[in-house]
Amino acid sequence: MPHRTPLRDNLHESVSAWFLGPRAENISILKDLVDQALESHASTRRSYAEKHGDPEFITPEIQASSIFQENKQILRREFTEAVDNLNRFSIPFFSPRYAGHMLMETSLPAIAGVVSTILCNPNNAAFELSPFTTIMEFSVGKQLCQMLGYETSQDDDQPSRPVAWGHLPSGGTLANLESMCPLKARNLKFYPLALRLAMEEGEALAFVADSFKVHPCAKPDELVLLRDLCTWDLLNLRVDEILGLADRLHEEYGISNSFLNAALDKFLAQTTTKDVVMAKSGIKQPPQCLFPSTRHYSWPKSASILGIGSDNCVNVPVDNEAHIDLKKLHQALEERLTRQQAVYAVVAVIGSTQEGSVDPLTGILAIREEFQARGMSFVIHADAAWGGYFATMIRDKPEGSGRYHTSAAPDAGFVPSTTLRAYTIRELHALRYTDSVTVDPHKSGYVPYSAGGLCYRDGRMRYLLTWSAPYLHDSFESMASYCLEGSKPGTSSMATHLHHKVIGLHKEGHGALLGQAALTCRRISAHWAAMSDATTDFIVVPFNRLVHDDDPERLEEEKQFIREGILGKENWEIIRNEKAMAELRAIGSDLNINILSCNFRINGGVNDDVEEANYLNKRIFDRLSVTSPNKSPSDHKFFMAATVFSPNEYGICLQNFKRRLGLETDSNLDLFVLRNVVMSPFLSGGDYLPKVVGAVQETIEEEVKNAVWRNTLTPQVHDFTMQGTDQLYLVYRPLFRKANGRFQLILTASLADERQWEDFLRLRTERRDMVFTLSTEQETTLSEILRKGSFSAVISGGDLEVRGIEVTNIRVVKQRPLDSKWRDPEYPLFAPFYLYGTAQQQHIDHMLLRAPNAQLSAEQVSLQLDRTIPDEELARGALLLLDRREATMQPFGAENQPSFFRQGARFNVTVYRDPYDALAHGPGLAFVDGATLLATGTVEFPSAVFVDVMTLNTEDFVGDGRNITDYTSTKAPREIRAHWNQLVKAQLGV
Repeated sequence: MPHRTPLRDNLHESVSAWFLGPRAENISILKDLVDQALESHASTRRSYAEKHGDPEFITPEIQASSIFQENKQILRREFTEAVDNLNRFSIPFFSPRYAGHMLMETSLPAIAGVVSTILCNPNNAAFELSPFTTIMEFSVGKQLCQMLGYETSQDDDQPSRPVAWGHLPSGGTLANLESMCPLKARNLKFYPLALRLAMEEGEALAFVADSFKVHPCAKPDELVLLRDLCTWDLLNLRVDEILGLADRLHEEYGISNSFLNAALDKFLAQTTTKDVVMAKSGIKQPPQCLFPSTRHYSWPKSASILGIGSDNCVNVPVDNEAHIDLKKLHQALEERLTRQQAVYAVVAVIGSTQEGSVDPLTGILAIREEFQARGMSFVIHADAAWGGYFATMIRDKPEGSGRYHTSAAPDAGFVPSTTLRAYTIRELHALRYTDSVTVDPHKSGYVPYSAGGLCYRDGRMRYLLTWSAPYLHDSFESMASYCLEGSKPGTSSMATHLHHKVIGLHKEGHGALLGQAALTCRRISAHWAAMSDATTDFIVVPFNRLVHDDDPERLEEEKQFIREGILGKENWEIIRNEKAMAELRAIGSDLNINILSCNFRINGGVNDDVEEANYLNKRIFDRLSVTSPNKSPSDHKFFMAATVFSPNEYGICLQNFKRRLGLETDSNLDLFVLRNVVMSPFLSGGDYLPKVVGAVQETIEEEVKNAVWRNTLTPQVHDFTMQGTDQLYLVYRPLFRKANGRFQLILTASLADERQWEDFLRLRTERRDMVFTLSTEQETTLSEILRKGSFSAVISGGDLEVRGIEVTNIRVVKQRPLDSKWRDPEYPLFAPFYLYGTAQQQHIDHMLLRAPNAQLSAEQVSLQLDRTIPDEELARGALLLLDRREATMQPFGAENQPSFFRQGARFNVTVYRDPYDALAHGPGLAFVDGATLLATGTVEFPSAVFVDVMTLNTEDFVGDGRNITDYTSTKAPREIRAHWNQLVKAQLGV
């Protein structure tokens, strides 16, 4: 009889037996399992040798030799060093304090499965290389199919009913690529077309052309000759109809598998390419795939590899909860039906890797039914790489294997299994109606890498990756016949099998494990929701809305209930409080991922600058993730991840999230957000969670001070480039990312002391190739300078420094704010400059329309124009477009200097009247369509030019050694990666 899992009288105690533990509490269990695996393997080797009379190849004498001992010591030394460094520098995924990516320690049965199997090194590519683990992989695939709700056993009353099939590719990316092959480009969509071509006069199947009938998509109860269907109808046969064609040819005509394969070979998409099939069939518009805009990056990558083209991966907008918008999906399908452009598939994401969102699968299935009735069909694939295992939370435990009971009086450490919200339960039940599902054991399955999963509702679909016809009943073949991989390690099969058998794919096993993590995730979401209030300097806004998010008064009441009824309570108290449980079910994401973003209050209001909010969140992320080798992973109190919401992917969803954060929405900038994934079942027991979340709040509070400081106008020294000898012009040297210098400013001024001006002119004549800087002598603000119209200054250049300069008669030529909301969304086509000066001397300063950028200034330029620029236009400042394509050169930076802007350079130019006043803000300040053309000609830079790409683009001013750059990137900067590279190489001695 099969072994039964023992009764579990306490869920937490059961879960505690499944893992090594955050403090390696179960190390003795793992040691015993590893020792048992080693002894069993050694016994197998000895037994085999003894059975066949093999000698002892490694004798005691060899083992005692000096060479042997020397090599043994080398092994021990290198192993010790490598393992010590591995553990020293690896991220502590085993700790409940890690809540970054979809990682946690893997289960004891899975670890034991890997260790025991690696000694045998089976390759599931061929049956003769791995008979045991190959059969095991088929078995694991069946288990996954059952978990998803697919039929996995033949029905005696319905022998023609297909059964599901699954296997374990190396990961979700490969599973998605593989699903794209049989579902779309690789045969399924084009299989009926290939069959029709094989029925043409003179071809092998011509003898069935007059009698072989199929069920059209729009009329599934009717039979029509396949050859009489138009190309559109053949492209849109229903999935089950296509997969049944080979079986029907066998049943009705006795056509064998080998004959059919040979007859179709030269017409199949995988032989001739889909382009050839499309050309022969007169298909002008390429079929497409439709995805929610939050789809995984592997999908367009797969489309590119398969020749479908990433342009044919069409993003469908998402709603405020990051679910695919069903109205937009319906509209996209309607458009394609109207123009008769076939659709390979619609992909639903069941647990997006960024937000944990579950798409409305039931709605997608209903839409397909509607369009099938109108003659349009497509595959529905569920990308449940993250969410697939959550189906265990809705599966009952098989009868006769024991029942789980909660204890009558749970202690403070008790963590119950929570119930998913009704919406998520409904969509998980709908998985059984999809055509295929990606599900990864190495994500929410707690199995070591690499173990992906791909399941087909109709197992015949697997044949469409091969050159074999999809038959309902076929002989057993090696696993490699049905997948993209050549070599396939058997370790993932063993690891996944043991995890499934020990823990169980049901509510009281794996579902209970995920239930504990789900409760913790919602409790963390409650902390994010209630962390800030009207009195805090910071604002924390969860991506997933609270129940009363649209009613400010009731929202505050809801937050207060969370603080009083949830945050300070033990788990068992919450479980007994129906209102608290209802609140927890309502908040947070669909599946164990929380997205949040922070903002700050300043000058009595909420910051509305998206870039500055991104800076704050990037600094928080930097503190809560490993980005520098100078800081050990063990120094972190908590780990979080981050992602970026872009307007192209999130659309109105992003706009609304920004509004909830108090941010402006006109600039259409990306938003940097924080993300925590909860997989640990150990985090929320007792008072542990408040302590961990408290460390995050402490980090937020500290970083808000830095954000407020850099956005507060405070006195500082300001620098100007001096231009002109008949009229002094001062060109301000701005800073994009500091409020004190966030202006492009051009002034006219005078020196109060005439003698000082004459001294400067003599000096200027002597040092014509030098750029002179005028700086405020005391710290002040720009607003104060403009208010007073004068200030004390210092002139410097080279080794020169002259103090005691009085600047007066200040007049603004251009004063343009450089806040992120006023910048252009794209770099300009041609390089725009402000042109200003007098009839005798003209100067230019590069327009700073987007960041990063370069300040490029030149004085006394030489203009050769077809018309004279009026004095009043020079006095107010005109627009000069340099015949140099700026968009192709940007972004400028330390490694991409604007080398074109140099002394002696000459360019064609066009000059326009500036249609905006001196104080105007962007975007669109360089847009000249309809503006008054003043002149055309050339410009040359005879004098020294000023170029700055470093100071202008400085991104962090805190000075704590953490230079935060690129506020909308989660990647470690190049210098950090270089430091890690040096450190690891040094440790390894390479």
